[in-house]
Amino acid sequence: MSYATLIRQIEAGEGLSFTEARALGAALLDGGVPELETAAFLVAFNQHDPGLDAWLGLHAALAERLPDFVVPSGPFRTVVLPTYHGVREHPHLTPLLALLLRSFGIPVLIHGVLEGGGGTAAAYVLRELGIMPCSSAAQVNAALIDEGIAFAPVALLSPGLASLLALRSRLGVDGWVTRLAMLADVAGEHSVRVTPVSVGADIPVVREVLEALGGHALLLQGCEGEAFADPLQRPDMVLVQDGQGQLVYESQSTASALANLPEMDARATGAWIDKVMRDHLPLPLPIRNQLAVCLFAAGYTEDLNQARAITAINGFGRAAA
Repeated sequence: MSYATLIRQIEAGEGLSFTEARALGAALLDGGVPELETAAFLVAFNQHDPGLDAWLGLHAALAERLPDFVVPSGPFRTVVLPTYHGVREHPHLTPLLALLLRSFGIPVLIHGVLEGGGGTAAAYVLRELGIMPCSSAAQVNAALIDEGIAFAPVALLSPGLASLLALRSRLGVDGWVTRLAMLADVAGEHSVRVTPVSVGADIPVVREVLEALGGHALLLQGCEGEAFADPLQRPDMVLVQDGQGQLVYESQSTASALANLPEMDARATGAWIDKVMRDHLPLPLPIRNQLAVCLFAAGYTEDLNQARAITAINGFGRAAA
């Protein structure tokens, strides 16, 4: 495999085949590509989309290197929430979405980075809520069964992926590696992947990949690239089921009424989430909408309208009572 040839191929906009991308992804994730060429690939992928076949090949390479997580075998699919950014302009509400889902008996697996890159990471807020990162696949499996929620840091998923992500700040690019991490199928068929993108223009490309991969996923423009909807202005939400995508919520043209949101630091956000869960405080409409889609996709209801009705009442399950 000639790295120089592949780099020129990507920069020329020719894309990569499934086989080429799978072999390249394996080499990158295994640390087999020299640092200079690795940086060149990151920049090239950031500037030129490699195509659907390439995304499927890269996804396959990562899938072969993920640990064996065993999700609970109950009636509901496990919801998977990736967190690979830090938020700077909003409180980090991925932990709120996770706890809301758990209150309905939906297992939740969170995976991502431990640092916020200058912003507030979900890991910081989870720590305030007493949810610590797991150190092994066995610990993840046990936490999902015993607690209904687990947080797997990216280094546990794939040391190679963690190394590639560490280059983001050094190179000033945040492209395909983050997207690959968001697409990771860490929990298998009995799961729902919440897949956020940073900008709405990325939705068609990622939708095509998710439809080709099959399974169940919720695609949305995440708040600052994270897995929760902007609490003040709902984005488009696309539900993918068995390879078929459907727009289930359209973006709001105007912002919602200002919710009683906390300050953006982790301690204030954690305390606010704890109070919301204990006292059943009103939820921002976009978060309720996203929760409804997740409940339906996880198999909690037979149709989306039923999930909408449940979350319109108060948005909390029995475990939050």
